[in-house]
Amino acid sequence: MIAQALSCVCVFPVVVFLAAALTLVALYMRKTYSYWESRGVRGPKPFWFIGNMYPRLRATQSMSEYDQVMYENHGGKMYCGYYEFMNPCLMVGHPELLKHVMVKDFDHFTDRSFVTFNEPVMDHMLLGLKGGMWKAVRSVMTPTFSSGKIKQTLQLVKDCARNLSTYFEQELDKRSSFEMKEVYGMFTMDTIASIAFGVSSDSLNNTQNEFSAAAAQFFSPMPKWKRPFMFLQFLWPHIAKKLHLNVINRTPIQFFSKVVADTMRYRIENKLRRSDFLQLLLDAQQQEATNNNKTPDASPSKKVSEQVLTELVITAQCVLFYIAGYDTTATTLSFVSYCLALHPGVQQRCMDEVERVLAAHEGEITYEALTEMTYLDMVFAETLRLYPPAPRVDRTVTKPFTLPGTDLTLRKGMKVTIPIYSIHRDPNHYPEPNKFDPERFSPENKSSRSQMVYLPFGSGPRNCIGMRFALMEAKVAIVYLLQDFAFIPSKKTQVPITIEKRSGLLKAQDGVWVRLAKRS
Repeated sequence: MIAQALSCVCVFPVVVFLAAALTLVALYMRKTYSYWESRGVRGPKPFWFIGNMYPRLRATQSMSEYDQVMYENHGGKMYCGYYEFMNPCLMVGHPELLKHVMVKDFDHFTDRSFVTFNEPVMDHMLLGLKGGMWKAVRSVMTPTFSSGKIKQTLQLVKDCARNLSTYFEQELDKRSSFEMKEVYGMFTMDTIASIAFGVSSDSLNNTQNEFSAAAAQFFSPMPKWKRPFMFLQFLWPHIAKKLHLNVINRTPIQFFSKVVADTMRYRIENKLRRSDFLQLLLDAQQQEATNNNKTPDASPSKKVSEQVLTELVITAQCVLFYIAGYDTTATTLSFVSYCLALHPGVQQRCMDEVERVLAAHEGEITYEALTEMTYLDMVFAETLRLYPPAPRVDRTVTKPFTLPGTDLTLRKGMKVTIPIYSIHRDPNHYPEPNKFDPERFSPENKSSRSQMVYLPFGSGPRNCIGMRFALMEAKVAIVYLLQDFAFIPSKKTQVPITIEKRSGLLKAQDGVWVRLAKRS
Protein backbone atom coordinates (compact mmCIF):
# COMPACT_ATOMS: atom_id res chain seq x y z
CA MET A 1 0.00 0.00 0.00
CA ILE A 2 2.80 2.37 0.85
CA ALA A 3 4.53 1.52 -2.43
CA GLN A 4 1.35 2.23 -4.37
CA ALA A 5 0.90 5.54 -2.58
CA LEU A 6 4.49 6.55 -3.34
CA SER A 7 3.99 5.50 -6.97
CA CYS A 8 0.89 7.69 -7.26
CA VAL A 9 2.75 10.61 -5.68
CA CYS A 10 5.58 10.24 -8.24
CA VAL A 11 3.29 9.82 -11.23
CA PHE A 12 0.99 12.73 -10.38
CA PRO A 13 3.52 15.53 -11.10
CA VAL A 14 4.45 13.86 -14.40
CA VAL A 15 0.79 13.73 -15.44
CA VAL A 16 0.30 17.36 -14.44
CA PHE A 17 3.42 18.37 -16.36
CA LEU A 18 2.34 16.50 -19.48
CA ALA A 19 -1.16 17.94 -19.28
CA ALA A 20 0.25 21.45 -18.91
CA ALA A 21 2.67 20.91 -21.78
CA LEU A 22 -0.07 19.58 -24.06
CA THR A 23 -2.28 22.52 -23.10
CA LEU A 24 0.47 24.98 -23.97
CA VAL A 25 1.11 23.21 -27.28
CA ALA A 26 -2.61 23.28 -28.06
CA LEU A 27 -2.84 26.99 -27.24
CA TYR A 28 0.25 27.71 -29.35
CA MET A 29 -1.14 25.74 -32.30
CA ARG A 30 -4.51 27.41 -31.96
CA LYS A 31 -2.88 30.83 -32.03
CA THR A 32 -0.55 29.88 -34.90
CA TYR A 33 -3.32 28.53 -37.11
CA SER A 34 -5.77 31.33 -36.38
CA TYR A 35 -3.45 33.90 -38.00
CA TRP A 36 -5.44 34.29 -41.21
CA GLU A 37 -8.87 33.69 -39.70
CA SER A 38 -8.30 36.45 -37.15
CA ARG A 39 -7.54 38.84 -40.01
CA GLY A 40 -10.58 37.88 -42.04
CA VAL A 41 -8.55 36.23 -44.80
CA ARG A 42 -10.03 33.20 -46.55
CA GLY A 43 -8.04 30.00 -46.97
CA PRO A 44 -8.04 26.21 -46.61
CA LYS A 45 -8.28 24.69 -43.14
CA PRO A 46 -4.80 23.80 -41.79
CA PHE A 47 -3.70 20.73 -39.84
CA TRP A 48 -1.43 20.92 -36.84
CA PHE A 49 2.28 20.97 -37.57
CA ILE A 50 1.95 20.44 -41.35
CA GLY A 51 -0.45 23.31 -42.09
CA ASN A 52 -1.72 22.88 -45.67
CA MET A 53 1.26 20.89 -46.91
CA TYR A 54 -0.26 17.39 -46.84
CA PRO A 55 -1.05 17.19 -50.60
CA ARG A 56 2.54 18.18 -51.41
CA LEU A 57 4.13 15.97 -48.75
CA ARG A 58 2.21 12.96 -49.99
CA ALA A 59 2.45 14.09 -53.64
CA THR A 60 -1.27 13.63 -54.15
CA GLN A 61 -1.36 16.91 -56.10
CA SER A 62 1.12 18.52 -58.44
CA MET A 63 2.21 22.06 -57.60
CA SER A 64 -0.11 23.40 -60.31
CA GLU A 65 -3.07 21.36 -58.96
CA TYR A 66 -2.29 22.42 -55.41
CA ASP A 67 -2.32 26.09 -56.38
CA GLN A 68 -5.41 25.63 -58.54
CA VAL A 69 -7.46 24.43 -55.54
CA MET A 70 -6.56 27.52 -53.53
CA TYR A 71 -7.05 29.79 -56.54
CA GLU A 72 -10.49 28.44 -57.42
CA ASN A 73 -11.91 27.37 -54.05
CA HIS A 74 -10.32 29.54 -51.36
CA GLY A 75 -10.14 33.07 -52.73
CA GLY A 76 -6.75 32.89 -54.46
CA LYS A 77 -8.09 34.78 -57.48
CA MET A 78 -7.88 37.83 -55.25
CA TYR A 79 -5.76 36.63 -52.31
CA CYS A 80 -5.96 33.85 -49.76
CA GLY A 81 -3.99 32.67 -46.73
CA TYR A 82 -2.49 29.24 -46.21
CA TYR A 83 0.22 27.63 -44.08
CA GLU A 84 3.47 26.01 -45.09
CA PHE A 85 3.86 23.91 -41.96
CA MET A 86 3.55 26.62 -39.28
CA ASN A 87 4.40 29.62 -41.45
CA PRO A 88 1.51 31.76 -42.68
CA CYS A 89 1.82 32.53 -46.42
CA LEU A 90 -0.32 34.60 -48.76
CA MET A 91 -1.31 33.66 -52.29
CA VAL A 92 -2.00 36.68 -54.51
CA GLY A 93 -3.74 36.28 -57.86
CA HIS A 94 -5.40 39.61 -58.71
CA PRO A 95 -3.55 41.50 -61.49
CA GLU A 96 -3.67 44.88 -59.74
CA LEU A 97 -2.32 43.45 -56.49
CA LEU A 98 0.36 41.57 -58.42
CA LYS A 99 1.43 44.82 -60.02
CA HIS A 100 2.06 46.25 -56.55
CA VAL A 101 3.91 43.17 -55.31
CA MET A 102 6.11 42.62 -58.37
CA VAL A 103 6.54 46.12 -59.82
CA LYS A 104 5.15 49.26 -58.14
CA ASP A 105 6.10 48.44 -54.55
CA PHE A 106 9.01 46.15 -55.32
CA ASP A 107 11.09 47.73 -52.54
CA HIS A 108 8.79 45.88 -50.08
CA PHE A 109 9.28 42.54 -51.86
CA THR A 110 12.90 42.50 -53.05
CA ASP A 111 13.77 38.94 -51.99
CA ARG A 112 12.72 35.46 -53.00
CA SER A 113 12.06 32.84 -50.32
CA PHE A 114 14.95 30.81 -51.66
CA VAL A 115 16.35 28.11 -49.39
CA THR A 116 19.85 28.51 -47.92
CA PHE A 117 21.93 25.57 -49.14
CA ASN A 118 25.03 26.24 -47.02
CA GLU A 119 27.08 25.64 -50.16
CA PRO A 120 29.04 28.72 -51.35
CA VAL A 121 28.37 28.33 -55.08
CA MET A 122 24.65 27.59 -54.66
CA ASP A 123 24.20 30.41 -52.14
CA HIS A 124 25.80 32.98 -54.47
CA MET A 125 23.48 32.30 -57.41
CA LEU A 126 21.46 35.34 -58.45
CA LEU A 127 18.23 33.41 -57.88
CA GLY A 128 18.80 33.21 -54.14
CA LEU A 129 20.78 36.37 -53.39
CA LYS A 130 19.03 38.90 -51.18
CA GLY A 131 19.03 42.62 -50.48
CA GLY A 132 22.01 44.72 -51.49
CA MET A 133 24.04 41.75 -52.73
CA TRP A 134 21.29 40.76 -55.16
CA LYS A 135 20.96 44.34 -56.39
CA ALA A 136 24.72 44.68 -56.94
CA VAL A 137 25.09 41.38 -58.84
CA ARG A 138 21.92 41.95 -60.88
CA SER A 139 23.02 45.45 -61.96
CA VAL A 140 26.41 44.14 -63.08
CA MET A 141 24.93 41.13 -64.90
CA THR A 142 22.02 42.87 -66.64
CA PRO A 143 24.10 44.28 -69.53
CA THR A 144 25.38 40.77 -70.33
CA PHE A 145 21.81 39.79 -71.29
CA SER A 146 21.13 42.73 -73.59
CA SER A 147 20.06 42.02 -77.17
CA GLY A 148 23.47 43.06 -78.46
CA LYS A 149 25.32 40.68 -76.13
CA ILE A 150 22.94 37.80 -76.85
CA LYS A 151 23.62 38.23 -80.57
CA GLN A 152 27.25 37.38 -79.86
CA THR A 153 26.25 33.91 -78.67
CA LEU A 154 23.94 33.14 -81.61
CA GLN A 155 26.51 31.22 -83.65
CA LEU A 156 27.27 28.89 -80.75
CA VAL A 157 23.54 28.16 -80.34
CA LYS A 158 23.21 27.53 -84.09
CA ASP A 159 26.07 25.03 -83.97
CA CYS A 160 24.26 23.07 -81.25
CA ALA A 161 20.92 23.30 -83.09
CA ARG A 162 22.56 21.96 -86.24
CA ASN A 163 23.82 19.00 -84.23
CA LEU A 164 20.27 18.47 -82.91
CA SER A 165 18.87 18.34 -86.44
CA THR A 166 21.60 15.92 -87.50
CA TYR A 167 20.85 13.74 -84.47
CA PHE A 168 17.17 13.41 -85.40
CA GLU A 169 18.03 12.67 -89.03
CA GLN A 170 20.36 9.84 -88.02
CA GLU A 171 17.95 8.45 -85.43
CA LEU A 172 15.04 8.33 -87.90
CA ASP A 173 16.71 5.30 -89.51
CA LYS A 174 16.12 3.43 -86.22
CA ARG A 175 12.92 4.96 -84.80
CA SER A 176 10.39 7.68 -85.44
CA SER A 177 9.00 8.43 -81.96
CA PHE A 178 10.99 10.37 -79.38
CA GLU A 179 10.64 11.44 -75.77
CA MET A 180 11.24 15.09 -76.61
CA LYS A 181 12.24 16.32 -73.16
CA GLU A 182 15.13 13.84 -73.08
CA VAL A 183 16.46 14.83 -76.51
CA TYR A 184 15.99 18.56 -75.98
CA GLY A 185 17.71 18.17 -72.61
CA MET A 186 20.83 16.98 -74.45
CA PHE A 187 20.58 19.97 -76.77
CA THR A 188 20.23 22.50 -73.95
CA MET A 189 23.04 20.79 -72.06
CA ASP A 190 25.34 21.17 -75.06
CA THR A 191 24.29 24.79 -75.52
CA ILE A 192 24.91 25.72 -71.90
CA ALA A 193 28.20 23.82 -71.77
CA SER A 194 29.32 25.85 -74.76
CA ILE A 195 27.96 29.23 -73.71
CA ALA A 196 28.23 29.18 -69.91
CA PHE A 197 31.31 27.00 -69.48
CA GLY A 198 33.14 27.49 -72.76
CA VAL A 199 33.48 23.79 -73.56
CA SER A 200 32.00 21.33 -76.06
CA SER A 201 30.07 18.51 -74.36
CA ASP A 202 28.39 16.94 -77.45
CA SER A 203 25.99 14.91 -75.32
CA LEU A 204 23.80 14.22 -78.38
CA ASN A 205 26.52 11.91 -79.68
CA ASN A 206 28.22 10.98 -76.41
CA THR A 207 25.87 10.42 -73.48
CA GLN A 208 28.74 9.22 -71.29
CA ASN A 209 30.65 12.53 -71.24
CA GLU A 210 31.43 14.35 -68.01
CA PHE A 211 28.70 16.97 -68.43
CA SER A 212 26.03 14.29 -68.90
CA ALA A 213 27.29 12.47 -65.83
CA ALA A 214 27.27 15.68 -63.76
CA ALA A 215 23.76 16.50 -64.93
CA ALA A 216 22.54 13.01 -64.04
CA GLN A 217 23.94 13.44 -60.54
CA PHE A 218 22.60 16.96 -60.04
CA PHE A 219 19.05 16.25 -61.23
CA SER A 220 18.73 12.74 -59.76
CA PRO A 221 15.93 12.37 -57.15
CA MET A 222 16.92 13.11 -53.58
CA PRO A 223 17.24 10.01 -51.35
CA LYS A 224 14.32 9.62 -48.97
CA TRP A 225 16.52 9.91 -45.90
CA LYS A 226 17.57 13.41 -46.97
CA ARG A 227 14.05 14.79 -47.42
CA PRO A 228 13.42 15.63 -43.72
CA PHE A 229 16.63 17.64 -43.69
CA MET A 230 15.50 19.48 -46.82
CA PHE A 231 12.27 20.43 -45.07
CA LEU A 232 14.34 21.68 -42.13
CA GLN A 233 16.21 23.95 -44.54
CA PHE A 234 12.91 25.37 -45.80
CA LEU A 235 11.25 25.67 -42.39
CA TRP A 236 14.09 26.99 -40.25
CA PRO A 237 16.87 28.17 -42.58
CA HIS A 238 18.60 30.05 -39.73
CA ILE A 239 18.91 26.80 -37.76
CA ALA A 240 20.06 24.88 -40.85
CA LYS A 241 22.68 27.56 -41.44
CA LYS A 242 24.04 27.29 -37.89
CA LEU A 243 24.19 23.51 -38.23
CA HIS A 244 25.91 23.85 -41.64
CA LEU A 245 23.20 21.56 -43.02
CA ASN A 246 23.58 20.79 -46.73
CA VAL A 247 21.62 18.04 -48.46
CA ILE A 248 22.59 18.68 -52.07
CA ASN A 249 25.10 16.53 -53.94
CA ARG A 250 28.34 18.53 -53.96
CA THR A 251 30.06 16.38 -56.61
CA PRO A 252 28.49 18.01 -59.71
CA ILE A 253 28.91 21.47 -58.13
CA GLN A 254 32.61 20.76 -57.65
CA PHE A 255 32.85 19.57 -61.26
CA PHE A 256 31.21 22.71 -62.66
CA SER A 257 33.27 24.96 -60.38
CA LYS A 258 36.50 23.36 -61.58
CA VAL A 259 35.48 23.74 -65.24
CA VAL A 260 34.76 27.45 -64.75
CA ALA A 261 37.93 28.09 -62.75
CA ASP A 262 40.15 26.24 -65.24
CA THR A 263 38.55 27.99 -68.23
CA MET A 264 38.84 31.43 -66.64
CA ARG A 265 42.48 30.87 -65.74
CA TYR A 266 43.36 29.54 -69.20
CA ARG A 267 41.73 32.48 -71.00
CA ILE A 268 43.33 35.09 -68.77
CA GLU A 269 46.80 33.53 -68.97
CA ASN A 270 46.64 33.07 -72.75
CA LYS A 271 44.65 36.24 -73.49
CA LEU A 272 41.99 34.24 -75.34
CA ARG A 273 38.42 35.34 -76.03
CA ARG A 274 35.23 33.51 -77.00
CA SER A 275 31.72 34.79 -77.71
CA ASP A 276 29.98 33.17 -74.75
CA PHE A 277 28.35 33.98 -71.43
CA LEU A 278 31.50 33.31 -69.44
CA GLN A 279 33.42 35.82 -71.56
CA LEU A 280 30.71 38.42 -71.00
CA LEU A 281 31.05 37.94 -67.25
CA LEU A 282 34.84 38.15 -67.45
CA ASP A 283 34.53 41.38 -69.44
CA ALA A 284 32.08 42.74 -66.85
CA GLN A 285 34.50 41.77 -64.09
CA GLN A 286 37.33 43.61 -65.84
CA GLN A 287 35.14 46.67 -66.40
CA GLU A 288 34.10 46.64 -62.75
CA ALA A 289 37.74 46.50 -61.62
CA THR A 290 38.60 49.37 -63.97
CA ASN A 291 35.74 51.50 -62.62
CA ASN A 292 36.81 50.79 -59.02
CA ASN A 293 40.39 51.81 -59.75
CA LYS A 294 39.17 55.10 -61.18
CA THR A 295 37.82 56.07 -57.76
CA PRO A 296 40.60 58.40 -56.49
CA ASP A 297 39.82 58.20 -52.78
CA ALA A 298 39.17 54.47 -52.60
CA SER A 299 41.51 52.56 -50.33
CA PRO A 300 42.68 49.09 -51.43
CA SER A 301 40.44 47.46 -48.83
CA LYS A 302 37.43 49.40 -50.04
CA LYS A 303 38.11 48.43 -53.64
CA VAL A 304 38.20 44.76 -52.70
CA SER A 305 34.94 45.04 -50.77
CA GLU A 306 33.25 46.70 -53.74
CA GLN A 307 34.24 43.95 -56.16
CA VAL A 308 30.96 42.19 -56.97
CA LEU A 309 31.97 39.76 -59.72
CA THR A 310 34.46 37.64 -57.82
CA GLU A 311 35.44 34.22 -59.16
CA LEU A 312 32.92 32.63 -56.77
CA VAL A 313 30.08 34.87 -58.01
CA ILE A 314 30.95 34.22 -61.67
CA THR A 315 31.08 30.47 -61.02
CA ALA A 316 27.72 30.64 -59.25
CA GLN A 317 26.07 32.42 -62.19
CA CYS A 318 27.43 29.85 -64.65
CA VAL A 319 26.00 27.06 -62.48
CA LEU A 320 22.70 28.95 -62.26
CA PHE A 321 22.72 29.32 -66.06
CA TYR A 322 23.02 25.55 -66.22
CA ILE A 323 20.38 24.74 -63.59
CA ALA A 324 17.81 27.26 -64.82
CA GLY A 325 18.44 26.85 -68.53
CA TYR A 326 18.92 23.11 -68.87
CA ASP A 327 15.55 21.92 -67.57
CA THR A 328 13.18 24.81 -68.25
CA THR A 329 14.22 25.38 -71.87
CA ALA A 330 14.09 21.66 -72.62
CA THR A 331 10.60 21.55 -71.07
CA THR A 332 9.44 24.50 -73.17
CA LEU A 333 10.80 22.96 -76.38
CA SER A 334 9.12 19.63 -75.66
CA PHE A 335 5.74 21.29 -75.11
CA VAL A 336 6.13 23.46 -78.23
CA SER A 337 6.75 20.29 -80.26
CA TYR A 338 3.76 18.65 -78.59
CA CYS A 339 1.42 21.57 -79.37
CA LEU A 340 2.61 21.75 -82.98
CA ALA A 341 2.08 18.00 -83.39
CA LEU A 342 -1.51 18.28 -82.14
CA HIS A 343 -2.25 21.35 -84.30
CA PRO A 344 -0.99 20.74 -87.84
CA GLY A 345 -2.56 23.94 -89.17
CA VAL A 346 -0.56 26.00 -86.70
CA GLN A 347 2.57 24.00 -87.55
CA GLN A 348 2.13 24.61 -91.27
CA ARG A 349 1.75 28.32 -90.71
CA CYS A 350 5.00 28.29 -88.70
CA MET A 351 6.76 26.41 -91.50
CA ASP A 352 5.56 28.92 -94.08
CA GLU A 353 6.72 31.83 -91.93
CA VAL A 354 10.15 30.27 -91.41
CA GLU A 355 10.61 29.74 -95.14
CA ARG A 356 9.44 33.26 -95.99
CA VAL A 357 11.58 35.03 -93.40
CA LEU A 358 14.73 32.99 -94.10
CA ALA A 359 14.34 33.60 -97.84
CA ALA A 360 14.49 37.33 -97.08
CA HIS A 361 17.72 36.74 -95.11
CA GLU A 362 19.48 34.62 -97.75
CA GLY A 363 18.64 31.44 -95.87
CA GLU A 364 20.60 32.53 -92.79
CA ILE A 365 19.16 32.34 -89.26
CA THR A 366 20.06 35.75 -87.88
CA TYR A 367 18.90 37.51 -84.74
CA GLU A 368 16.89 39.91 -86.92
CA ALA A 369 15.28 36.99 -88.76
CA LEU A 370 14.13 35.48 -85.46
CA THR A 371 12.53 38.78 -84.40
CA GLU A 372 10.59 38.86 -87.69
CA MET A 373 9.00 35.45 -87.02
CA THR A 374 6.04 36.96 -85.22
CA TYR A 375 3.70 33.99 -85.53
CA LEU A 376 6.36 31.65 -84.12
CA ASP A 377 6.67 34.06 -81.20
CA MET A 378 2.89 33.81 -80.68
CA VAL A 379 3.16 30.01 -80.67
CA PHE A 380 5.86 30.13 -78.00
CA ALA A 381 3.82 32.57 -75.91
CA GLU A 382 0.71 30.40 -76.05
CA THR A 383 2.72 27.28 -75.18
CA LEU A 384 4.26 29.06 -72.18
CA ARG A 385 0.81 30.19 -71.13
CA LEU A 386 -0.50 26.62 -71.08
CA TYR A 387 2.71 25.04 -69.79
CA PRO A 388 4.80 27.51 -67.77
CA PRO A 389 7.88 25.53 -66.61
CA ALA A 390 7.69 27.26 -63.21
CA PRO A 391 3.99 27.02 -62.19
CA ARG A 392 4.51 29.56 -59.39
CA VAL A 393 7.00 32.14 -58.17
CA ASP A 394 7.26 33.85 -54.82
CA ARG A 395 8.44 36.98 -53.07
CA THR A 396 9.42 37.63 -49.46
CA VAL A 397 8.13 40.71 -47.63
CA THR A 398 11.23 42.77 -46.81
CA LYS A 399 9.33 45.73 -45.35
CA PRO A 400 5.81 45.69 -43.81
CA PHE A 401 3.23 46.33 -46.53
CA THR A 402 -0.50 46.99 -46.49
CA LEU A 403 -2.28 45.52 -49.49
CA PRO A 404 -3.95 48.38 -51.42
CA GLY A 405 -7.70 48.51 -50.91
CA THR A 406 -7.53 46.39 -47.75
CA ASP A 407 -6.55 46.74 -44.10
CA LEU A 408 -4.32 43.65 -44.35
CA THR A 409 -0.71 44.36 -43.41
CA LEU A 410 1.91 41.80 -44.41
CA ARG A 411 4.69 41.44 -41.88
CA LYS A 412 8.39 41.32 -42.69
CA GLY A 413 9.59 37.84 -43.60
CA MET A 414 6.23 36.58 -44.88
CA LYS A 415 6.14 34.58 -48.09
CA VAL A 416 3.88 35.74 -50.95
CA THR A 417 3.20 33.19 -53.70
CA ILE A 418 2.06 33.97 -57.24
CA PRO A 419 0.16 31.07 -58.91
CA ILE A 420 1.31 31.51 -62.51
CA TYR A 421 -0.30 28.32 -63.82
CA SER A 422 -3.69 29.22 -62.33
CA ILE A 423 -3.57 32.81 -63.59
CA HIS A 424 -2.71 31.55 -67.09
CA ARG A 425 -5.71 29.18 -67.02
CA ASP A 426 -8.23 31.67 -65.65
CA PRO A 427 -11.18 32.01 -68.10
CA ASN A 428 -11.62 35.63 -67.01
CA HIS A 429 -8.25 36.37 -68.61
CA TYR A 430 -8.23 33.73 -71.35
CA PRO A 431 -11.61 32.45 -72.64
CA GLU A 432 -11.56 28.68 -73.21
CA PRO A 433 -8.30 28.57 -71.26
CA ASN A 434 -7.43 24.94 -72.04
CA LYS A 435 -7.57 25.54 -75.79
CA PHE A 436 -4.31 26.10 -77.68
CA ASP A 437 -4.77 29.35 -79.61
CA PRO A 438 -1.69 31.42 -80.59
CA GLU A 439 -3.98 34.27 -81.74
CA ARG A 440 -4.39 35.19 -78.07
CA PHE A 441 -0.97 36.82 -78.44
CA SER A 442 -1.62 38.89 -81.51
CA PRO A 443 -0.76 42.57 -80.91
CA GLU A 444 -4.46 43.46 -80.67
CA ASN A 445 -5.31 40.75 -78.15
CA LYS A 446 -2.21 41.37 -76.05
CA SER A 447 -3.04 45.06 -75.72
CA SER A 448 -6.52 44.21 -74.34
CA ARG A 449 -5.13 42.32 -71.33
CA SER A 450 -3.18 43.25 -68.25
CA GLN A 451 0.51 42.42 -68.55
CA MET A 452 0.23 40.80 -65.11
CA VAL A 453 -1.80 37.83 -66.38
CA TYR A 454 1.10 36.43 -68.45
CA LEU A 455 4.04 35.60 -66.19
CA PRO A 456 6.13 32.66 -67.49
CA PHE A 457 9.29 34.67 -66.75
CA GLY A 458 7.93 36.56 -63.75
CA SER A 459 7.69 40.34 -63.83
CA GLY A 460 9.34 43.45 -62.44
CA PRO A 461 12.96 43.93 -61.37
CA ARG A 462 13.22 40.32 -60.20
CA ASN A 463 12.01 38.71 -63.43
CA CYS A 464 14.06 36.05 -65.24
CA ILE A 465 17.27 37.75 -66.35
CA GLY A 466 17.87 35.08 -69.02
CA MET A 467 14.47 35.42 -70.72
CA ARG A 468 15.81 36.80 -74.02
CA PHE A 469 18.50 34.18 -74.28
CA ALA A 470 16.16 31.29 -73.43
CA LEU A 471 13.67 32.32 -76.11
CA MET A 472 16.41 32.85 -78.68
CA GLU A 473 17.92 29.42 -77.94
CA ALA A 474 14.54 27.65 -78.13
CA LYS A 475 13.47 29.43 -81.32
CA VAL A 476 16.73 28.60 -83.09
CA ALA A 477 16.19 24.91 -82.30
CA ILE A 478 12.60 24.91 -83.58
CA VAL A 479 13.51 26.87 -86.73
CA TYR A 480 16.22 24.36 -87.59
CA LEU A 481 13.86 21.44 -87.07
CA LEU A 482 10.87 22.91 -88.93
CA GLN A 483 13.00 23.27 -92.04
CA ASP A 484 13.55 19.51 -92.24
CA PHE A 485 10.93 17.75 -90.10
CA ALA A 486 7.27 17.72 -89.19
CA PHE A 487 6.00 16.95 -85.68
CA ILE A 488 3.25 14.30 -85.62
CA PRO A 489 1.39 12.62 -82.72
CA SER A 490 2.58 9.09 -81.97
CA LYS A 491 0.91 6.19 -80.19
CA LYS A 492 2.66 7.32 -77.02
CA THR A 493 1.50 10.95 -77.30
CA GLN A 494 -0.62 11.63 -74.23
CA VAL A 495 -3.73 13.80 -74.61
CA PRO A 496 -4.09 15.55 -72.26
CA ILE A 497 -0.68 15.55 -70.62
CA THR A 498 -0.51 14.19 -67.07
CA ILE A 499 1.62 16.45 -64.88
CA GLU A 500 4.25 14.95 -62.57
CA LYS A 501 3.10 15.35 -58.96
CA ARG A 502 6.38 15.30 -57.02
CA SER A 503 8.25 18.03 -58.88
CA GLY A 504 7.95 21.71 -58.09
CA LEU A 505 8.37 22.41 -61.80
CA LEU A 506 5.87 21.60 -64.55
CA LYS A 507 6.87 18.25 -66.02
CA ALA A 508 5.01 15.54 -67.93
CA GLN A 509 4.67 12.44 -65.79
CA ASP A 510 5.29 9.97 -68.62
CA GLY A 511 7.35 12.23 -70.85
CA VAL A 512 6.36 14.18 -73.96
CA TRP A 513 6.29 11.74 -76.87
CA VAL A 514 6.15 13.01 -80.45
CA ARG A 515 6.85 11.41 -83.82
CA LEU A 516 9.11 13.14 -86.33
CA ALA A 517 8.75 12.76 -90.09
CA LYS A 518 11.23 13.93 -92.69
CA ARG A 519 9.78 16.69 -94.90
CA SER A 520 9.89 15.98 -98.61
